Amino acid sequence: MTTTGAGHEGVLMVLRYRTNGPEFDFPPFAGLPPVRYVLASTPRCGSNMLARALWHTGLAGFAEDYFADAFVLDYFERWGFGSSDPQELAAAYVRQLMTCRTSPNGVFGLRIHAGHLGSLEVDPYDILQAPRYIWIQRRDRLRQAVSYTLAEQTGVWILDGTLLPEASARAVPRYSYAEIRRHLRLLDRDASVWEDYFGRHAVVPHVVVYEDMVADYEAGLLGCLDFLGLGAPESVPAPGIRRQADELTERWVERFLRDRRAERPAS
Repeated sequence: MTTTGAGHEGVLMVLRYRTNGPEFDFPPFAGLPPVRYVLASTPRCGSNMLARALWHTGLAGFAEDYFADAFVLDYFERWGFGSSDPQELAAAYVRQLMTCRTSPNGVFGLRIHAGHLGSLEVDPYDILQAPRYIWIQRRDRLRQAVSYTLAEQTGVWILDGTLLPEASARAVPRYSYAEIRRHLRLLDRDASVWEDYFGRHAVVPHVVVYEDMVADYEAGLLGCLDFLGLGAPESVPAPGIRRQADELTERWVERFLRDRRAERPAS
């Protein structure tokens, strides 16, 4: 955690994420941002990379996971909120976010995991007034599930080291066929959640495939900016985080495939 100064009523803030502090705010923005978007995601799909890349352009707001508990608590530390009505509280929270997390060209973004949609007091489609949606997916769902399992076991979700302290693993990861299979099922469910959501709102999202963006990072980033109706930045910024896949990931993938073949009855 990082101490960053005084919050509401002069209370000293101890933030869970340094980037939630006022030093990372854009200049104050009044009114409804002309461009509003949701970065639709699932765990370990590359959304951290894409959110950081968009932010570093200076053109696309700062699409963080503002509805996650740690983020809500950080902003409560900063501002405090007076309403006890959940819907009004959520609406006031987003309005306040828009004042400081909208880039000067009028672009505001939120990042939302599928698993958070059901627990939200408000529908992002309503509260952002028909935003655009960027849906980042991962083609190789098995490697995504392995990454998900590793992150849950170790507690290391992002490798930053610049804006966030480099996290140390809280536990030594241990291979579990059952855990990886469970995360595969969760990711299948999350994909269905977003598909149902887009169908319900008649939304056609801009789809970004993680593997394609890794292969051609610049094209993936510029495609998102074009979808949002924005021009290209003067230079293409690096996202500022490191990939976490390593030899352990590959060993677990190979072991899972062997275990799955052994589990299936011979035909």
